[in-house]
Amino acid sequence: MIHSPVLQWTSPQLHAGENKMLSTQENWPKAKIAFAAYFLLALLQWPSSYLIIHVSLSLGVVLNEWVFLAGMSLLIAWKSKSRLSLLFPFRPVKKNNFLLLLVMTFSMVVLVDYLLFLSEKILPPDPAVKATLEQLMTIHSFGDGLWRWFLICLSPAFCEELFFRGFLQNTLAHRWKVNGAMLFAAISFALIHGVPQYLHLYFLLGLYLSWLFKVGGNLWFPMVAHLINNSWTFLTFIFDKKIPTGGIWHSTDSLVMGIAVLVFAIAASRFGREIQMEN
Repeated sequence: MIHSPVLQWTSPQLHAGENKMLSTQENWPKAKIAFAAYFLLALLQWPSSYLIIHVSLSLGVVLNEWVFLAGMSLLIAWKSKSRLSLLFPFRPVKKNNFLLLLVMTFSMVVLVDYLLFLSEKILPPDPAVKATLEQLMTIHSFGDGLWRWFLICLSPAFCEELFFRGFLQNTLAHRWKVNGAMLFAAISFALIHGVPQYLHLYFLLGLYLSWLFKVGGNLWFPMVAHLINNSWTFLTFIFDKKIPTGGIWHSTDSLVMGIAVLVFAIAASRFGREIQMEN
């Protein structure tokens, strides 16, 4: 869907038996600052959404993603005197891990598409919401398509992961238990999108992205996965390639969905082992 995961850190250690981050000499933002930032971001979604829908897609997305999300994350890091390389960890990714990430994520997006189809059968979405999403993804030229891909695929993948995984989850992981920080980041990610009919799907996606950051401790993992998810939704809309085909459940769809679950489980298990071996 279009939007708008053991932690391996370089200096902290896990508290024995509690899976909680110990305090370090590093300057980490306070938990109350993280909560305040999220509350402010939630309030700013109203003017951002108005600008995107009624004024200018470009202006609304640039303000929401690059100014509010990315800008707020970097500003708080600067004011807290946090080391950027720890708060926003970017490290080289091994080829095997990158391939496993691709397998996991493509399996995930296929599953999300099937779950989206089943969800809409049970609880049909608001026609106005569907119309707005379709309007955002409708392109009129190749150049327009590239610009919209930057706005609704690449920008959220970078800026939202910088805020939700880099700033929010990373900060709370050094104040709370690690799993609690992961869960909060996933829930807050789902809520900020403001579409009740798709809340469970945004939560599943957010949980996957938060798990990737928890396991890998590297922002490249959730950012690439987020970009693949958004691009998949964007391209399948442009080329009218729905899952299931034609919007009708066929006998083969149950098999495909089962295979996607199996492939995801195997790749995720292998991914976790590969990361553990690195550390």
